[in-house]
Amino acid sequence: MRVAPGIYRAESRGEVIYALDCGGAHALVDVGSADGFAAKLQQLQTDGIDLERIAAVFITHSHLDHSGALCELRGQQSLRVVAHRLAVEQLRHCPAHIPIDHNLVDYTVDERDAIEIGDLVIHAHHVPGHTSDSIAWQFNNDFFVGDLLRCDGRIGWMDAHWGSCVADYRNSLHRLLRMKIENIFPGRGEQGPFSQEIVEEALRRLNALCEADGGLLTATGRPAPRRSVETPAKTIRLSTGSPTSS
Repeated sequence: MRVAPGIYRAESRGEVIYALDCGGAHALVDVGSADGFAAKLQQLQTDGIDLERIAAVFITHSHLDHSGALCELRGQQSLRVVAHRLAVEQLRHCPAHIPIDHNLVDYTVDERDAIEIGDLVIHAHHVPGHTSDSIAWQFNNDFFVGDLLRCDGRIGWMDAHWGSCVADYRNSLHRLLRMKIENIFPGRGEQGPFSQEIVEEALRRLNALCEADGGLLTATGRPAPRRSVETPAKTIRLSTGSPTSS
């Protein structure tokens, strides 16, 4: 279903993925789990997306309901997969964190990096909290936020074993308020306009969760490793041919 100029949505098993019209090629934001992937592709094809022209996939985080179909997709066609650098690393303090097989990811990114593909420039924002490797992908003033938050203020499930961190989550939500965001496109639920009220509701729910578990999440969650401000950002140029980076 076309939900905005150049943006298409497909949903199956409660998982939402998006296709972007890059001008001569398409890109996906997340792929969902393997079980529901074929149904999502069928929806996109019905909407006019040429599946053979999918040139890239942008992963919001490594959970299987967002990245589980990568192996199947990579087996079907040639494309490039981009994810946060922590998505392919085994984090020492997160024993339940299952990284994406590094063979399935072509490029890893971090805060301030950008992807150029076709007519589009996609910016990466590291927004840990739900997981250490969570990314919000920015396309113009629209943000694809994965499980960071939904339009009704609900937040992603928290578990310190896979890298959830309350302090990171609060910081990431407050960061959104400092950005120029028109719409958010979450990995579950409906997309819609962004507002301060959504963030306030998300913070309220986060605080309520911390109170309900007696502060356990606050005590055990460990902040995600961050890129040093001295580390230069990079731009990755993707095409349907051979991509280059600088």
